[in-house]
Amino acid sequence: MKRSHLFAGSALLSLGLLAGMAATWLSYRSASEFDGRYHSSGQLVLADGRSLRLEHSLLLRDGHFYAVTRQGDTVQKTSGSVESGFLGHLRLRVEKSELAELQQAAQLDNELLFNLLYGSENDSLLNLQPHGDCLLAEETRQLYCAERFAGEP
Repeated sequence: MKRSHLFAGSALLSLGLLAGMAATWLSYRSASEFDGRYHSSGQLVLADGRSLRLEHSLLLRDGHFYAVTRQGDTVQKTSGSVESGFLGHLRLRVEKSELAELQQAAQLDNELLFNLLYGSENDSLLNLQPHGDCLLAEETRQLYCAERFAGEP
């Protein structure tokens, strides 16, 4: 093989690696760029036809998250760390969680119970992906939208 072919091949390989590194760097967003309060609320229709009021509040700050979920008479408090911001996705690692009023679990819909229990396990991961101006938790299908206050853009 000629020297010029080897040189051209190594130059192309170096250029490809450099382009890949640049694309990765441009695709990465610091988790702190997502800092703020997110909220969602609504009604959940259970399998038996009853409806239940839902409130989700999420605070992202300094690489940590704090969440409160109220589903009917059940309240879940969760906190942990924010692990990444690659391609606009965040990963939340649950470090601490508390459930109140879980003795009413017999009255809860199975999907609702899954969401509460999944989010309460230490070391469980919640993957958030951008969904417009909101963040969607892939595992629990909970949607968190940025809270806007008077005077904010």
